[in-house]
Amino acid sequence: MGAAVLGGDDNNPTAGGYVPHFDMALRYGVAERVDLGVRVGSSLAELQTKFLLTEPGDPVKAISLAPSISGASIGSGTNSEGESASTSYLNVSAPLLVGFKTKGGSELVLGPRVMWTRIAGNVGNDGAALNILSVGASVGYALRVTEGFRLMPEVGLSFPVVGHASATNSDSEAIAGFNGGFAQFKLGFLFGAGRPIRRNTDAIPSDYVEETDRRQGRADDGESTPERGSSDIDY
Repeated sequence: MGAAVLGGDDNNPTAGGYVPHFDMALRYGVAERVDLGVRVGSSLAELQTKFLLTEPGDPVKAISLAPSISGASIGSGTNSEGESASTSYLNVSAPLLVGFKTKGGSELVLGPRVMWTRIAGNVGNDGAALNILSVGASVGYALRVTEGFRLMPEVGLSFPVVGHASATNSDSEAIAGFNGGFAQFKLGFLFGAGRPIRRNTDAIPSDYVEETDRRQGRADDGESTPERGSSDIDY
């Protein structure tokens, strides 16, 4: 994960850095259109949901809304004056995942999203908080390697657009013009049963299917016609 602060007229980076980012996640389908999951790691502790908006059997596309919430709260004990201190982080993300399926079981996924982040801290009775609204997008490709394993490289960008700062002993202040953003390159290892490979039904002649429907169950030259699906043709 990388971050950069842009400055100057030519928008050259004046500050930036990169850090490793590692997560593990578990997701389970509780209904045909609903997934629930958890993720832990560099994203702290995260609760995930995903709601499928298109038909489950759509062979071409899958559009889902996948809101999630992550965060953590850390207390640092007391200082020399006996005052307690704590810091908290909360992030709410609402991506719209648009997947374009291939016949081989892989999928190209686009993910525009909106995010709200809150960072707060306090020492004793004094505290401060920063709220930031960001927009971003990602693009990834879930490559089907085997029936139970997919490899998914993904690139994501996000940019804070507006913020709000407040403190106990000062007036609240709106913030804009952050001149920077965040970038992520992800490589996901996805384990579990994926969707089945989409068969090419165009290879079946339409006149053969019609003729099979007409002759279903009728004897021909002393031999019964096979039931649909019992032959070696993949329907």
